[in-house]
Amino acid sequence: MPPLSGTTVTRRAAGGSRRAGRTRIAAVATSVLAIVTAACAGLPPAPDPSHLAALPCRQSVPKAASISWWSAASRRDRDDLARWCETVGPVLFEPGLASQHAPPTDTLFVVSWNVHVGSGDVDMLIRSLRAGEFTAGTRVDNFVLLLQEAYRRDDAIPARLQSEYAVPSRIAARRGRGPDVSHLWRDAGLALLYAPSMRNGFTDRDREDRGNAIASTFALGQPAVLELPLEHQRRVAAVAVVQGRTTRGEPWRVRVADVHLDTALALMRGGPSAARRRQAEALVAALAATAPDTDHLTTIVAGDFNTVFGSREPAIAYLRAAFPDGPAPPDVTTFSGPLGFHATLDHVFVGGRVKSVEVRRLPSRFGSDHYPLLATISF
Repeated sequence: MPPLSGTTVTRRAAGGSRRAGRTRIAAVATSVLAIVTAACAGLPPAPDPSHLAALPCRQSVPKAASISWWSAASRRDRDDLARWCETVGPVLFEPGLASQHAPPTDTLFVVSWNVHVGSGDVDMLIRSLRAGEFTAGTRVDNFVLLLQEAYRRDDAIPARLQSEYAVPSRIAARRGRGPDVSHLWRDAGLALLYAPSMRNGFTDRDREDRGNAIASTFALGQPAVLELPLEHQRRVAAVAVVQGRTTRGEPWRVRVADVHLDTALALMRGGPSAARRRQAEALVAALAATAPDTDHLTTIVAGDFNTVFGSREPAIAYLRAAFPDGPAPPDVTTFSGPLGFHATLDHVFVGGRVKSVEVRRLPSRFGSDHYPLLATISF
């Protein structure tokens, strides 16, 4: 498909490197886990698992949902993370219809986008996809959305917080605001996994949290929530598997990881780039530790990595080595902020057997401060 005006296109053909990529991921995960184990030696005992399981953020709606949980919390950080965890509501998981009802396809479309807590018009983006505005007139009826800074307003979010709880300032849209994330399954009929990272403001009235969401026309399976090391704010990645068949009848399975790394300064711990590198290492270890059966499995890791220094940051090189089958990170603005500041904060990484991968920045921000990235994966 030809690039549209104002877009950037990168391509990479990929195939046959799944085994090598899997070996790299396993080796990295082993190294990271060894470092974490050594760092924890001599510290107080780990917290009671029943206490962790009772935290609000580790609950789910519906309650019967089976969600894998992984945390990189060091014993030093566990109390701080628990305080963050007690301020948000449960994970929301609506798996959607069985994937066998989806028509055969040789192409999977994945959009990664920071929606800036309701500022981004997700419904308009979906209409544009379905109208073929980004695909030379070809309709996109089946897709996966990886949304960062999605928000939820719900009475299930705890009220009457104490002043010592970790609560960031509220982010609110300046020019109108879209509905909260539950709208995507309640009204738009999409499968949905929403994992809150933090509360959106301290108020008890109109309580909100914000985090990462996967919304999909394909059914979502094997959901997982990955809690990254605490640097400045609590960050979690949402993970799920979508699957289908090609027009040749061959099965494909794609594991998508929706990621939003921290903006920590971490001046006493190597600076912001080192903080994001630590979170990238933990992410790779978590994906390896929670990996389902890997037959026909491709992994897509995408999101807002807050890489203010662009593709030169060590976190990007690290993820690129772990997931080498996607295109090189784009050297193009994906974020435009106040006072003319702009940066390449958003990236897509792919590991596994695919025919080709194309990533393009869409020409509009649809009300957000980030541009969406559209990844086209051909099987």
